[in-house]
Amino acid sequence: MIRAVGVTEVLSALPGAVVVLFSLITQLGDFWFTFLACGLLYWLGPWTPKLGQDLTRDRTAMLVALLAVGVALVVSLKGVFALPRPPGAGTATHAELLPAALRGVYESMATGEGFGFPSGHATLSLLVWGGIAWALRVGTRRQRTAVAATIIALVGLSRLVLGVHYLADIVAGFAIAGTALVLALSALKTPERVFGFAAVIAVAGLFVTGVSRNSAGALGVAVAGAVVWALLGDSIPEPTRHGVGITALLGVVSVGTLLGVTFGLDPTPGVVTLLAGLGTGVLLTLPLAGEQLAKKY
Repeated sequence: MIRAVGVTEVLSALPGAVVVLFSLITQLGDFWFTFLACGLLYWLGPWTPKLGQDLTRDRTAMLVALLAVGVALVVSLKGVFALPRPPGAGTATHAELLPAALRGVYESMATGEGFGFPSGHATLSLLVWGGIAWALRVGTRRQRTAVAATIIALVGLSRLVLGVHYLADIVAGFAIAGTALVLALSALKTPERVFGFAAVIAVAGLFVTGVSRNSAGALGVAVAGAVVWALLGDSIPEPTRHGVGITALLGVVSVGTLLGVTFGLDPTPGVVTLLAGLGTGVLLTLPLAGEQLAKKY
């Protein structure tokens, strides 16, 4: 196979302790972590501990939109290329190094399933961490870029160490995400347009690859984001000191519940679209409720 150049085989043979460590590092590019990071930055804004300096609602909404683009790209392109992962990607090595109680969690962190090209972790990490470096105002631009580049590189390396991707998968993910990031920040420039871009990708992917839970979810996120921000984006207030806590609490409960239903109950693709759209709409509009409640209490 042309994607297999031997790098995965060499790195996956590293000592067990190193492999276990990289199973933690790889979470920095996983959907759950990037979603949590974007959501919290959006809800907390300038009140984000250590990082919130001059962080505006528009810039944090752009992060959510970039995540939507990443999800749409990964789901669509994996279905288009339909290329397999390396042999053994579904088996966690060195699980014996961990206590029995942690092995199930480790196995979910250290394995990969489904198609392998391009790497979803590489794509999401570059879009989200690159976007965070753009959105923040802490430190200098060079410092933020260096930190983001380090995280992105480590996530890409982790996928090779874990043996769940070929090098070509990582390079392709970085190239695709880098192109999308430049387009979003230099040409599209607003959350509404970037959400719309994600919706176009998701719709195209749905027609090319067919209906699945993943493609349905990507569509729901992108379309809801575009509609909500077009209708309500200008009316969503900047975070206040008292409002952010209420917003974040409401968000963790409501969005967490919707995610639990989506991933835990195996709903049909149509229901997934509705739940994903509802979750995105709730995430984006919760500051309206949080700030209103803060004024009352």
